[in-house]
Amino acid sequence: MKRNALAASILLVLLASAWLLASSPRAPKVVVLGFDGADPALVRKYMAEGVMPNFARLDKEGGFQDLRVTNPPQTPVSWGAFITGWNPGRNQVFDFLARDIETYKPRFALMQEGSRRFLLGRHTKWAFAAIGLLAGLALGCWAAWLLRRRSVPGARWVPALAGVALAAGGWAFSVNYLPRRVPEAINHLKGTPFWERAASEGKRCLVFRVPDTFPAQPYPEGRLLSGLGVPDIRGRVGTPYVFTTDPSLTAGDNEFSVDIVPVPLDGPQPARVHIQGPFNKPFYEYVVDDAGGCATDPVVRAKLRQKEEERLKARGIAPTVDIPLDLTWDEAAGTCTYDVQGQSATLKRGQWSPWVRFDFALNPLVHVHGLARFYLLQAPPDLRLYLSPIHVHPEDHGIPISYPRDYAEQLMRRFGVYKTMGWAIDTWTISSGLADEGQFLSDVENTESDFERMMVSLLEDADWDLYVQVYEFTDRVAHILWRYMDEGHPLYDPAKAPAYQEAMRKAYIKMDRIVGKALAAMPEDAALLVLSDHGFASFRRAINYNRWLLDHGYLSLQADTGVMTLEDLFDDDRLLFKNVDWSKTSAYALGLGNIYINLRGRERQGIVSPGEEYDALCRRLQEELPKIVDPATGERAVHAVYRREEIYRDFDPDVVPDLRVTNTPNYRVSWQTSLGGAPESLFETNEKAWSGDHCSLDPSFVPGLLLSNRPLRPNPDMLDLAPTILDLLGVPPNQDLEGQSLVRPDRP
Repeated sequence: MKRNALAASILLVLLASAWLLASSPRAPKVVVLGFDGADPALVRKYMAEGVMPNFARLDKEGGFQDLRVTNPPQTPVSWGAFITGWNPGRNQVFDFLARDIETYKPRFALMQEGSRRFLLGRHTKWAFAAIGLLAGLALGCWAAWLLRRRSVPGARWVPALAGVALAAGGWAFSVNYLPRRVPEAINHLKGTPFWERAASEGKRCLVFRVPDTFPAQPYPEGRLLSGLGVPDIRGRVGTPYVFTTDPSLTAGDNEFSVDIVPVPLDGPQPARVHIQGPFNKPFYEYVVDDAGGCATDPVVRAKLRQKEEERLKARGIAPTVDIPLDLTWDEAAGTCTYDVQGQSATLKRGQWSPWVRFDFALNPLVHVHGLARFYLLQAPPDLRLYLSPIHVHPEDHGIPISYPRDYAEQLMRRFGVYKTMGWAIDTWTISSGLADEGQFLSDVENTESDFERMMVSLLEDADWDLYVQVYEFTDRVAHILWRYMDEGHPLYDPAKAPAYQEAMRKAYIKMDRIVGKALAAMPEDAALLVLSDHGFASFRRAINYNRWLLDHGYLSLQADTGVMTLEDLFDDDRLLFKNVDWSKTSAYALGLGNIYINLRGRERQGIVSPGEEYDALCRRLQEELPKIVDPATGERAVHAVYRREEIYRDFDPDVVPDLRVTNTPNYRVSWQTSLGGAPESLFETNEKAWSGDHCSLDPSFVPGLLLSNRPLRPNPDMLDLAPTILDLLGVPPNQDLEGQSLVRPDRP
């Protein structure tokens, strides 16, 4: 009887515990969808037209608010604050570009390429020689024992000979086929991503193409596919190619670094050209650097480097790994046939090729694989064949575009081939005047339809507690089509405007459809947040701050800077920094609205003393820059100049810009100032397809948006998102987060 009573008591306790667990409140799953550059004013316009019913539903359920975004309102900056809950000065992603205080050279603020030792570095050859020697001695002793049993003369020499032979072989193998160093991506974003905090509390987090996440970092039970920051196969933001028979074809001033490849017009077909592939850093660049690295004298170092370059050239090792491409075209039929590495197809004008796989052999053992698509821009009168930037192949686990390393490949096996580059939609070719809206919009559709399809299936899997995904198409479409939304833009075309205003409208309808599909695929009780990182405005005129600094005596040049391009960010002999007279320069501009003081004790050649001289210079620039008037319009281009102390806290004063200059609508900092150049004119008209912008505007002009199926507190800030998401998940937030949860205490 006692045993039965005890068993009954235990059973009752277990049933009561199960009932309590089942009846206790459970934190819902959380879905976060980001739409880069989605403009709240356009959303309200299209909602009023009745074409965004899912946004209207969220507005009714939880509300639609403008979202206060970072200063500056740039993609990597805003998303960096979203991820970490830290202001841009603190997390150190405060612009697309930053500078090195030793060399003054620009670099990407978010990430840069470094290198790390492979195996034992320069000692690897000795290790392989030692391994070969030991293996040779062991095999030689065994062989000698067998030979002695057969009374073969000279058997005693076999171990030594085998040891020497395998030692030499190990040495030669290491020297010829193994690198001393390999490239390594370094992410400069400081702080802890909110999904890592959630994962530490047992939440299963799936993060899909969120900016600032390359290289992919591990976290418990995590899955992540990196977004903005993932380079193309050449380590660039994105390098498109145009193969053409037109010898006069140029990409305007080619600030966007489109690779224009001449195709021989005379001669037999197929015509052979080459596709420039990845830089052979492990077996060329690093080898040349190491050869000259031991010399302190620049002349000696240059000679050593040249000698090594000649040695590598004699061995057939080049700076880049290029592959041949054979082209045949028929002007009468308006077609072009490509043949590359055994893959061929014939394209008509306006037609995309299937995905083409590229195999770039850095040496016989080390290969890098990429993916790209051709598009025939035109055949007659001249051939223009476009090749997209070459994406890292999802099967190539050596480049950490996902976590786990094979997650990108898992997605490909399940859903098919997709783009891996962070800036997946090519805005460079059309902005250089080499493609049209048809090619651009078809690229948009091809790109985002894949990610939309993947989202639905991943949500339906329901094997996650937190799902975060960011779409880029709303930003890219606005950058390119805004000239058709603004009658005052220099490139506004009243004949084309209705068609491309409708294209903009369809992009927002697509955004609404994606939200609707997410609502249908996720659990009914899941919380949904929809946000954007900034809005948009027209970009009619550009202002060159370095020209103003030069004209007013703050910057001094020894020679003209020339035209800067994106490629200059990767060039160790950048023009601006070779031609500036730093002994007479007190301030210089770099990036999308940053001004740095040439501060003594910080910059290598600083001349401005810390303290009163520094403060006085900052005050003077704050007073003078907002007075600049555009003579062509009579408008002021500068809205405000902020000291870094006004907009950031807990920042590194050696890294963060001293001043932040923000523009009024219709103005933006020029491409040349952004890259560190100093053109002749203070103002210039924007005649590029890249006609909408946000990057250097005051954030008050380009707020983001926030919607939810849960009521949220008013006046949201981007810094509030991380604590809000953690609150919805039932996870205590990090103590160092700067924002506050937007979740209302009376939430259901």
